[in-house]
Amino acid sequence: MIAVDGPGSSGKTSVGAAAAARLGLRFCDTGLFYRAVTFAARQLGIGEIDVDRLVALVAQVRLEVDSTGRYAVVTLDGTDITADVIAPDVDAAVSTYARVPELRAALLPRQREIAAEGGVVMAGRDIGTVVLPDADLKVFLDASVEERARRRADERGIAPSSQAAMEILDQLRVRDDIDASRSIAPLRRADDAVTIRTDAVSFAATVDQLVAAIEAVGRAPRPLSGDVPRQSAPTAARLATAGRSGRVARRAAIDPTPIATRITWIIRIASFVIRVIARFFTEVVIEGDVDAIPRSGAVLVAANHASNADPVLIGGFLNGRLGRPMNWMGKRELFDWPVISWLARHGGIHPLDRGAADVEGFRTAMRILDRGNILAVFPEGTRSPDGKLMAAKDGVAVLATRSGALIVPIGVIDSDRLWPRGRRIPVRTPRVTVRIGEPFYLADVLAAADARGTEALAAANARGTEAVAVGDARGTEAPNGSRTQVDGAGRPSSGSRRRSNAAGTDVIMRRIAALLPPRQQGAYGPWQAD
Repeated sequence: MIAVDGPGSSGKTSVGAAAAARLGLRFCDTGLFYRAVTFAARQLGIGEIDVDRLVALVAQVRLEVDSTGRYAVVTLDGTDITADVIAPDVDAAVSTYARVPELRAALLPRQREIAAEGGVVMAGRDIGTVVLPDADLKVFLDASVEERARRRADERGIAPSSQAAMEILDQLRVRDDIDASRSIAPLRRADDAVTIRTDAVSFAATVDQLVAAIEAVGRAPRPLSGDVPRQSAPTAARLATAGRSGRVARRAAIDPTPIATRITWIIRIASFVIRVIARFFTEVVIEGDVDAIPRSGAVLVAANHASNADPVLIGGFLNGRLGRPMNWMGKRELFDWPVISWLARHGGIHPLDRGAADVEGFRTAMRILDRGNILAVFPEGTRSPDGKLMAAKDGVAVLATRSGALIVPIGVIDSDRLWPRGRRIPVRTPRVTVRIGEPFYLADVLAAADARGTEALAAANARGTEAVAVGDARGTEAPNGSRTQVDGAGRPSSGSRRRSNAAGTDVIMRRIAALLPPRQQGAYGPWQAD
């Protein structure tokens, strides 16, 4: 059991997760528990002084492990709320709820239950001192508050000398004071912890230090200082067991991909080579108004995914014409190959774990859009087995809603015939079409649908139908059957938000389906106008 503690933005979550992946261990960020309770409490209008109701929420919260061994999926009563728990309003409120002693006591057994199986890296603010006092290794990741503020400002695309950056610095100082001074489980370095300072140290180098510390304890499981009793099996045995079972894939740590903001020489050459190679196999035709895609500002490109050729053709044929590059969320496996990894990192491809809701991947996607860049996504999440549209995930609607980005739907026609699934190389195909749809803002489309629903309800009310009883207390019903419900504090309920996300995803996917021939419309055909 490895305990990793540290203040906010010290890197404990990203570094801990990368080290765990490399060594084949599970990883748990305990902060997700507190975020989940905070989100649920705010939805229900529960304040930090309402202790009994707050503690009752603990039973409804679960962290679920993905295929890589990371506890990355957060559920509330069985509903996935992973994207919701990293929202700015939860960020601002979580420290207030986390200092409630009764809540911390209620969550303590849940955290220890995850750790009890062994083979785990657990990160938080009180892991080595409270949650796992008998951990095989305790590590305290630290950095100056100025360095941590700089990182957080950089994540949010904020200039380091701006007033907003100064506010981040002040907020971190306040959070540090709260964490260090609370009466229950204050943030402090355990007496027998190894301290790793991350100022002016690269991400990969920090991961290397943590991995080395874990492997050293695995070879000789003994306290690094003091005489700490051990109640669990040696870490070395767990590492060996995890490796033999193959439960978790071992992966090297990688630095985050820089956001592509301009057409570099690498992108320019790669696009040219793609266009030349494509001509040996097919004629690529671009249809639609390319000029309708703005040359600045946040743009969310959403396309169908019928073939491995899709991102290659879209990027290779559109980057140059747009005069600005696309950023892509690419499967993590691409970065396991040195040459491809280098090209991906310099081509604006950002790693994404597809086995679960990847919190870090979602944050990366939001940073790309918040900084006014282009992000290209495949809402289906993976390639279609037969070229037909599959049911999409709601992540695309969450991104569109939170970023307010302009959405550009793209339909790629017959790419599945060019490069069928299971083929190592493309096959000769007469023509592949990249069809660009009309850009739109999701909020405008949903607002128009809500307005139509309001008009329908008013007409029903005038006729005295039973729709009055349905709509009276529960809110306006939209054409898709969703209602805008509110909680006790007047905010949209979690159920309403989920229905809104589902409605938004449906809008985006039907815009893509409208660009495809009937054989490829799949789950969203036959297409009907909004």
